[in-house]
Amino acid sequence: MIAADRSGSGKTTVTRALMLSLKNAGCTVIPFKCGPDYIDPMYHAQITGLRGHNLDTFFTDREKTRQLFARDCLDVPENTPIRNRIAVVEGVMGLYDGLTGFLPEGSSYDLAEALQMPIILCINAHGAAETLLAVISGILSFDKSSLIRGIFLNEVSDSFFPQLAKKIEDYTGIPVIGHLPKDDAFNVKSRHLGLRLPDETDTDLQNSRLFEEFSQRCNIYRLLNLTEMSDIDYVRPKKRISGLVDIAVARDEAFDFFYRENEFALEDAGARITYFSPLHDEKIPESAKGLILPGGYPERYAEALSKNTPMPVSIRNAIKNEMPVLAECGGFMYLHETIDGKGPLVGALDGDCFYTGKSVRFGYLKASDKEHFFVRDGEDIRGHEFHYYDVKDPGDCAVVSKPSSSKKREAGFCDERDFLSFMHFYYPSCPSFPAHFVDEAIKYGRKIQKQL
Repeated sequence: MIAADRSGSGKTTVTRALMLSLKNAGCTVIPFKCGPDYIDPMYHAQITGLRGHNLDTFFTDREKTRQLFARDCLDVPENTPIRNRIAVVEGVMGLYDGLTGFLPEGSSYDLAEALQMPIILCINAHGAAETLLAVISGILSFDKSSLIRGIFLNEVSDSFFPQLAKKIEDYTGIPVIGHLPKDDAFNVKSRHLGLRLPDETDTDLQNSRLFEEFSQRCNIYRLLNLTEMSDIDYVRPKKRISGLVDIAVARDEAFDFFYRENEFALEDAGARITYFSPLHDEKIPESAKGLILPGGYPERYAEALSKNTPMPVSIRNAIKNEMPVLAECGGFMYLHETIDGKGPLVGALDGDCFYTGKSVRFGYLKASDKEHFFVRDGEDIRGHEFHYYDVKDPGDCAVVSKPSSSKKREAGFCDERDFLSFMHFYYPSCPSFPAHFVDEAIKYGRKIQKQL
């Protein structure tokens, strides 16, 4: 795991650099992100050629998290030698920052401790010297499981690095395994919802430069010798016969915020996933008996989505025929009439989705539908919200709460077949959720078959 003392210390840059170097050395790099982030895994996937994974100890307990990690490590091309597989996890925020900022769940350290995964601590050394000894020493004092095996210094000059590294090693006993100089060319620009997407950045040029600089200043073989970890025994989950029903999942430039773990959960419930593009295809796949519209940036493509007139018609007809539908955030927005007045879009939900200029909802959440079709009574599904857009009527069919608060609110449109809302869900946190959706898709398929 690449972790840091705080956000902005260079975790993403160092993680990308390490993945580039390992890939160049012939390794199969299995990429992970700690926490509910969709964009960092896109950068990981671009480098590694493999889908990114998300793990979070708020979403799932430690044993479930360990099993998800073990399964994700099998998500590689066939015949990939085991000795060549290396999991790299990018941490989130500061190493120990979890729920409310002070609880362990959801923190990078809690995930590393659950997996017994070695940590490389990334520290921004710009403008500091001996003070860094105090900072690092303090961080090490919280490391009760002795997981921090190395230190990487970011934004430090080549001339000062040897002296600073020796001081840190002498004082802490932890090896300093490399550094990067300060260079704004390594940084990825941000927007209101986080980093810009890879297709908005000249990542090929940036990656080339990053690899060159990193490979000169970090010995990855030394790093690997420090970071071996024990295997986790994987117990294959009980699952239905695979491919019981086809589920259409939107996936293109406008809709690409969907956890890989959600796909596995759907497959375990009996689904066969078929991808389609609301931007480029004319209709949802003919074989589909259920429809999932994930989050993304439909606001960036509202005009193009509107011009592709056959697709909204196809989705409206499917909904009219009572095909089960799940929609999250951007997908939820697409189901409305317009976004920022641009449309027409699907129009299954009334009104315009409008930009507020500020975060409407942000953070972890727990939710259940009031009628308990998707989430059993007494249980919840976990996820998060992060949206700057709002609608006049966000729905009132689900009960939502923050993990750190007893306050509850209403949101979303839910019935026996559908769950539509701004919320992003992590399906492994509540297996009944994808299972119920697949059941409804199977029922829909039977109904359609009878009509033929």
